[in-house]
Parts: sequence; C-alpha cells; structure tokens
Amino acid sequence: MSDRTKSTLDEFFRRMSTGDTDGASELFAESVAWDIPGATDLVPWIGPRRTPAEVREFYALLDKGLVKDRFDVERVLVDGPHAVAIGRLRSTIRSTGKVIDSAFTIQFEVDDDGLITKYLLLEDSWHVAQALLP
Repeated sequence: MSDRTKSTLDEFFRRMSTGDTDGASELFAESVAWDIPGATDLVPWIGPRRTPAEVREFYALLDKGLVKDRFDVERVLVDGPHAVAIGRLRSTIRSTGKVIDSAFTIQFEVDDDGLITKYLLLEDSWHVAQALLP
C-alpha cells in the first residue's frame, strides 16, 4: 500500500506543480474528508469539503483570492495508506496585497484504488485570516 500511496501523491504534486487543479481533483475519492481549519467567515476557500466537485471549488476560490508564489514540498512521509507532506508556502492576497508565508503539513489517506480519501492541511491560519483584513 505504501507504493500506491506514494505513487498517488507523486502524481498529485506533479499535477499541482503544473497548475492542473482539475487533474489533481480527479485523484480524490467520491467521498473525501477534506479540511483546512481556520476562520471560514473570513477566508472563503478554507473549511471542509466532501466531494471532488467541492475540491475543484476550493481551487477556484483560492485562485480568486490569492496569487501563489511558492508551494514547496520538502518531504513526504508514507506509512501504508497514510502520508504527511511537509513544506512551506507563500502567496499574496489579491484584495489586500498582504503576503502569507507559512510552514504547512498535509495529512493524506489513500484508498486501495489509489484515490485520496483524506486531506487535512494545517498552516498558520491566524496569519492567513489577518492577511485578508484591510
């Protein structure tokens, strides 16, 4: 299972690195436990998602809300169907011009079909919410 998990995540990050968010969304199972915790009242792209269509909506809202500068995955640790990606991101909020610079971790689970069933991104959510304030 570790090889399948690694393969799925390699493909996910490959698609993300080319801006293929629709293709990345195709790697999610029909039922996914997706969450990016934080101030959902201020940050429209964060919060829970449950389907690949909702994941695509996340990427659309993200693109409307910020300009991505960097999304560097430093390492991916895999244990069977579970994985954690560790890295750093930097983006600029379109409405305020403020920069977000944060370490992140993403917890994944991949099923027997090689589809992502869990995605939990942890970042400096306070900093993200503050960057949206004028």
